[in-house]
Amino acid sequence: MNYKSTKTWIEVNPSLESHPNKNLIHYLARSTCLDPLLMYEIYKQGFKTEEQVWKFLFPSINHLHDPFLMNDMMKSVVRIIQAMKRKESILIFGDYDLDGISSSTLLYTCLKFFGADVSIRLPIRHEGYGISTKAIEEISNKGIALIITVDNGSSAHDAMKAAKEKGIEVIVTDHHEILGKHPDCYAFINPKRSDNLYPYPNLSGAGVAFKLVQALFQVTATLSWEKHMWDFAEMAALGTIADLMPLDGENRVICTLGIHKMNSNPQPILKKLIDLLRISYVDSSKIGFQIAPIFNAIGRIDDPNRATLALTNPHTSEKELKDLIAINSVRQTLSKNQYLLAEEIILTNGWNHDRIIVVEGDFHHGIIGIIAARITENFQKPAIVITQSGTGSARTVQGTDFSIIQPIKSCSEFLVKYGGHEGAAGLTIEMDKIESFRRAIQLVVENEPIKQPIIQYINQMDIKKFPQMLFNDLAALEPFGMGNPKPIFYCPMTSDLKYELFGKLNDHVKLTIHKKELLAFSKGRYLQDKWSSLEFLYTPNCWKDKNFLIHDLRSI
Repeated sequence: MNYKSTKTWIEVNPSLESHPNKNLIHYLARSTCLDPLLMYEIYKQGFKTEEQVWKFLFPSINHLHDPFLMNDMMKSVVRIIQAMKRKESILIFGDYDLDGISSSTLLYTCLKFFGADVSIRLPIRHEGYGISTKAIEEISNKGIALIITVDNGSSAHDAMKAAKEKGIEVIVTDHHEILGKHPDCYAFINPKRSDNLYPYPNLSGAGVAFKLVQALFQVTATLSWEKHMWDFAEMAALGTIADLMPLDGENRVICTLGIHKMNSNPQPILKKLIDLLRISYVDSSKIGFQIAPIFNAIGRIDDPNRATLALTNPHTSEKELKDLIAINSVRQTLSKNQYLLAEEIILTNGWNHDRIIVVEGDFHHGIIGIIAARITENFQKPAIVITQSGTGSARTVQGTDFSIIQPIKSCSEFLVKYGGHEGAAGLTIEMDKIESFRRAIQLVVENEPIKQPIIQYINQMDIKKFPQMLFNDLAALEPFGMGNPKPIFYCPMTSDLKYELFGKLNDHVKLTIHKKELLAFSKGRYLQDKWSSLEFLYTPNCWKDKNFLIHDLRSI
């Protein structure tokens, strides 16, 4: 079977030897013992002196910024200490994804260490994102004096008003964009505040909670932040990577420290989980594709409070962790089946010919974002998936600059509410308006040029000739992610390959070429007949396993 990708492959590196600063790049490569090709990538990110390169390659605790540069940080620290001295009850209110779970866990661990009377409350997905007036009503009946939000609260104006009426003070810690006025709360910590002096705006929710913990330790006279930082870096790294934050600046420092801790001396609960998942070495890919989906699945189709309970209980058993892993297996099967249902509905109605695919059906509200992402991948068109209750999730095609939020905004007259950004959005619609919305949104984009997704690669390198030593050099550039993408290589047409399907649903492919193992996720559906030869884009996967990931491929 021939499989022709619809994506455009572009080489982004002009020849290093023709670069005007090639001598400097070669010098930096020699001084750090890195392959010049990889040093070229670092150089393009803006690291152009020895000091900058060494700081990039070896982040340390000394590179963390002063937490008190954040507005309201000192005010928050004083209020928390006051609450602990008064024996007041403190509630941490988080979010149902891993960023919310990890930020709640690390702040809870810190406050428990200091002897606080503290508890955690995460919303179940059907309750909606963030703290609400309903949640405030529930909390007010439990004698809570202070609420600290993590990973939410910047736009929770009604909840802040309700809390004030109940006599509950709220410290909001968040990292989301501030779309209107500041919340009317006791203190508001958010690195995206326009009046901030903080030098790094792109922290995750867990990163902001980590900075609050840092501040609490730094005001104590007898405790060493340098020593206790390791107790919190892992959770901060999990939240940062799982929330797809840019892995540059302070995020790179936090994630490097957290990953180092996970590999050298992980906290007992994480060690149990890593062992159960048979992960020999933790890196950003293992977190993004194996660890994070477990906790995100709990927030999607179950109760995320189970996750924080497991992570904060030192006696959590292997069976309890296996139960959490099993929830992700259920989510995987549900996602697969519901995607197939969505695909059938799309093809039956001919919506695959629309410029933006809008599909409604009996979909689980916790996985409509996953379904929308798979539709965009397989149909190469933006997609909006709507449940039978009118909740919708939208995604654009990765590798394009098409903004999904703009056409949604243009059709807002049909919607109850909406929000999001260029790549992803959410909406609520009355069911009797879906057909009108579908027609309207096609008209909005009918004159838009079709956006072809682009994948950029840095160099042509036959997989058979890939040098093993490059794996070690790539490990020095970890963690990879947004803002620091793993280098992609192009392998020209090659044959003499073996393959096998794997995964519960046989939807993944493992290729073997010249004893090199390559994994092609979600490509099993294309393997109806034997591929005789392939050209593909690939990247090294794990430096320890010495295997590869295929990003895209073409067969003959």
